[in-house]
Amino acid sequence: MSAPVRIGVLWLLVLSSALAVAFVSHVCRQKYDQLTALEREKNQLQVAYGKYLLEQSAWGSLQRIETMAKDSLNMHGPQPQEIMMVKQ
Repeated sequence: MSAPVRIGVLWLLVLSSALAVAFVSHVCRQKYDQLTALEREKNQLQVAYGKYLLEQSAWGSLQRIETMAKDSLNMHGPQPQEIMMVKQ
């Protein structure tokens, strides 16, 4: 193989290597953008989950349930004379 052919082959190899580096850098940037978008979504979901937990605890609080039982169902706590002890 003559020297000009060798130089041409080496030039093609260097050019293809440079194109491969550029392509891999582009793919890495795309994947990093996807990662940051997913992390943003994860943070938004964590905030929404925290709000859901607060809402759930508010709706299930004993004070709210007791108030609804009194107002909607006319329920009341037992009076001392209404409590019966059962022995086995």
